[in-house]
Amino acid sequence: MNFIIKQKWIVIIVWILVAAGMFMAAPNMAGLVREKGQITVPDEYSSTLAGNIMEEVRKQEGGGDETQVALVFHSEKKLTQAEISEAEKAIRKLEKNRDQIGITNILTHFNEESLKEQLVSKDGKSILSSVTVSWNDREPAEVKKLLYAAIEDVDVDHYYTSQWLINEDLITSSEEGLKKTEGITVVFILVVLLLVFRSVIAPVIPLVTVGMAYFVSQSIVSMLVDQFNFPLSNYTQIFLVAVLFGIGTDYCILLLSRFKEELTHHETVPAAIIATYKNAGRTVFFSGMAVMIGFAAIGFSQFILYQSAAAVAIGVALLLAGLFTIVPFFMALLGPKLFWPSKQSAEHGESKLWGTVGRFSLARPFLSLLIVAAVCVPFLVAYDGKLSYNSLDEISGNVNSIKAFNAIATSFGPGESMPTQIILKNDERMDSAEYIKLAENISAELKKVDMVDTVRSVTRPTGQPIEDFFVSKQAETLGSGLGEGKDGLDKINKGLNEAETELSKSAPELKGAADGINELINGTTAIETGLGDIQTNLVKIEDGIRKGSVGSEEIKAGLERAKAGAEELLAGYQQLQSKYVAMEKGLTELEAGYKNAGEGISHLSSGISQTNGQLFGYLENRDETLKADQTYQEMKGQLTYMQGELAKASEGINQLNEVMPQLIGGMTQANEAFAGALAQQAAFGPGLQQLIDGIEQQQAGLNQLADGQGQIVQHFPDLTTGLSSVNAGQQQLLAGFGGLGTQMDQLTDGLSQSTDGLDQVSKGLGSAQEYLTGLASADSNGFYLPEDALKSDEFAQVLDVYFSKDRKVMTMDVIFEANPYSNKAMAQIPALKDAVERATKGTKLENADVAIGGITSTNADLDKMSGQDYTRTVILMLLGIGIILVFLFRSIIMPIYMIGSLILTYYTSMAINEVIYVDILGYSGISWAVPFFAFVILVALGVDYSIFLMDRFNEYKNLSISEAMLLSMKKMGTVIISAAIILGGTFAAMMPSGMMSLLQIASILLAGLFLYAFIMLPLFIPVLVKNFGEANWWPFKRS
Repeated sequence: MNFIIKQKWIVIIVWILVAAGMFMAAPNMAGLVREKGQITVPDEYSSTLAGNIMEEVRKQEGGGDETQVALVFHSEKKLTQAEISEAEKAIRKLEKNRDQIGITNILTHFNEESLKEQLVSKDGKSILSSVTVSWNDREPAEVKKLLYAAIEDVDVDHYYTSQWLINEDLITSSEEGLKKTEGITVVFILVVLLLVFRSVIAPVIPLVTVGMAYFVSQSIVSMLVDQFNFPLSNYTQIFLVAVLFGIGTDYCILLLSRFKEELTHHETVPAAIIATYKNAGRTVFFSGMAVMIGFAAIGFSQFILYQSAAAVAIGVALLLAGLFTIVPFFMALLGPKLFWPSKQSAEHGESKLWGTVGRFSLARPFLSLLIVAAVCVPFLVAYDGKLSYNSLDEISGNVNSIKAFNAIATSFGPGESMPTQIILKNDERMDSAEYIKLAENISAELKKVDMVDTVRSVTRPTGQPIEDFFVSKQAETLGSGLGEGKDGLDKINKGLNEAETELSKSAPELKGAADGINELINGTTAIETGLGDIQTNLVKIEDGIRKGSVGSEEIKAGLERAKAGAEELLAGYQQLQSKYVAMEKGLTELEAGYKNAGEGISHLSSGISQTNGQLFGYLENRDETLKADQTYQEMKGQLTYMQGELAKASEGINQLNEVMPQLIGGMTQANEAFAGALAQQAAFGPGLQQLIDGIEQQQAGLNQLADGQGQIVQHFPDLTTGLSSVNAGQQQLLAGFGGLGTQMDQLTDGLSQSTDGLDQVSKGLGSAQEYLTGLASADSNGFYLPEDALKSDEFAQVLDVYFSKDRKVMTMDVIFEANPYSNKAMAQIPALKDAVERATKGTKLENADVAIGGITSTNADLDKMSGQDYTRTVILMLLGIGIILVFLFRSIIMPIYMIGSLILTYYTSMAINEVIYVDILGYSGISWAVPFFAFVILVALGVDYSIFLMDRFNEYKNLSISEAMLLSMKKMGTVIISAAIILGGTFAAMMPSGMMSLLQIASILLAGLFLYAFIMLPLFIPVLVKNFGEANWWPFKRS
């Protein structure tokens, strides 16, 4: 401490530099919460396995970067036609801006009328659409903003919802809650400190100390999260604020009060500082260590949400560092001026309340325990530990994601908003009839589970079984056909009965009929002969058709060769055309070059001519003898000749330039004509293909015609044979007509026997019909999928919805009757697993990977995992705190009943708040994360008050146990009550945050702190201290 006092400026400069550097270098905490602060379940749990399987499927199908959101158009009354039109307008706007937003698919009944029954609510109040969006490396907030901006001018209430949108609103709400909590906490602490110290300077010291520790610890935590994936949640910052400002203020009050007291007992400020930290510093150090170790022990838990509270341990460590460096700096710098303008003693007076209660509890221990029991037992008896996993209760229902969820729940049923997904992953394809039947068996078993409203699967795409695929329905159809057949036989029977009656009356007319039979025999014979001729000709026709089909095959082959030749020729022509076009371009460039060359040569010729005249004239004027110089004359002649040749070259190039445009124009016309010819040539190939297709169709028709003709020819002998039989029968009939009168009775008897036989057949059909009707009416689970139905295009669309592309992953949607966040729905997750196991046992899917996804399954896994980790983490925390207490008090007994009193306080506080939130306010339960955080904070902070009291108790070594206990209660009562009020106020600052879990944590901590300060410490602890006597220090001795 002497070093800190002497080097105080170095100490404060180091703090400032470290804080500034950390603040500059640390990544944004809000961004980290969005990126890494989401609650996850380990891979071995079903919901995570389901997510991993579907993520693999999406990556295999190229859609791993996509997310789905539900878009709801809603009206409290039935949607009007104008509102429906606005909803369609919104869909069109999304389609128009799909590239900007990143939309890959929109599922809506406005595009597929068949979806209307599923996506338009029966009450007409809501229209549902599904929008698939690619993330494209964007933050959720950016995607959300784009989605709403695209349809902001649509004149109908509309909201998006999905799990990530609800989480985004939760994070936003927690950020806003953090700002409110920070502001309210600072103001509250400032007011309390002003009242305590009656100074304008002293209140600043705790705020600066705690604020510095908070900013540095937050920066360290954010760096650890960014670099080493340190556990983080949206609770981390809020708990840092509440815990650090709460206990930090308490500790600062204790230190500053003791410092003011020590100033009166010491001549120098350094001596007063040393004395302060020798006494109060020890209490602060061990109290802070107990809190720090309690939170650090949480880091050994397995659940990331619990682990995220370990960040508070970092904050407490830095807070202790600040209390032992920053506070001494201000003490040494300001001395007595720190408390200006107040001159009153800062020492707390004796607590009359705790003095009175302490005397009562020490004198009447049994009544004290009865009072404690009277307060705690009624609540504990009624307490059943109801927990809620409903994230929708976390924030106000005014946010759009919650509005959308509520609209879906109201209009479509709560389960429709977030179905539970059953996922089966197999080693082989599952698009066969056998696997489809298994899918129906699984669907049927799932539908039997309690609270399941609907199961949508490959055999139940609309949530209802496809009746045509069931044996009962097929039996019903067959029975109906047999019934119609029976009706027909009954009509034939009736006709035969009538024929029998008429025959009895027609004896007189038989003679005339015999003559008619003769003519009929002649006609039948003629027909039989003609049919033989027809059969012969039909055989010839069939042979001709088949030859025509063979010829069509040869024509088709020739046309295909012609098509291939035409395509090769077209390719060659196209290459030739490209060369011609290049030639045309080259000629154009050549023309430009010739023009430039002609102009250049012309200018050169003129320049040389002019130069020659001037040069030779100048030379000859200066030297007349040059005119007679032969060499000079030869040079002059050569130059003159060259100038003439250049003029001729220029004239030749000019003539060439006059011809070039005609040449280029001709080439252009040739290229245009060639391009037109190529276009026609390009159409020649498709035309040949059309001709080939027509030949194929003609060939198929000829083959069908030949087959049909063959069948006719094949059955023609049956016809001629039948006619022969008819002719023979006619002959017999004619022969029998002679004695028909005597045989009339025999014919009548025959008809009677026929009707009897038909009666028996009709009765048999009736019996079969009754059996099939009974089979159809029985609740038969027989499932049969016809092969043609399995291979149909319509069924293929269903397969695409419920199977992966490789058909090895199958999904089913389970819609609960209850809210998917509710405990009722969560309780059915094990039953769903059992249903799938029953349906697949002994089948080809027995060893398939089965996983259950969706928010209900995730919450069920969270419940299981958090419950298991809760016990482990609590034990670790209590062991850590217990070790500190044993070391501090040199006792095992004291830590046991101190921790026991905190546990009793915790459960009583939980029971009180269950009465408030569940029984009175009607919530389904305490938010599932609340019990853990409430326990950790209440025990870690409540143990401070135990230390304050029991450490003072241990100071009075020369007094009896009862006197020492009573005196320590008088001395520390006001300190502990003040600390409880300050700490309670910092947690009360979380109540306006708008988050239900924070509100519940705050109310539990408030109840716990005041229950501990006014019931447990003054009534429960003294009784135990007195009754244990010297055993309080077991196995050690009172020193």
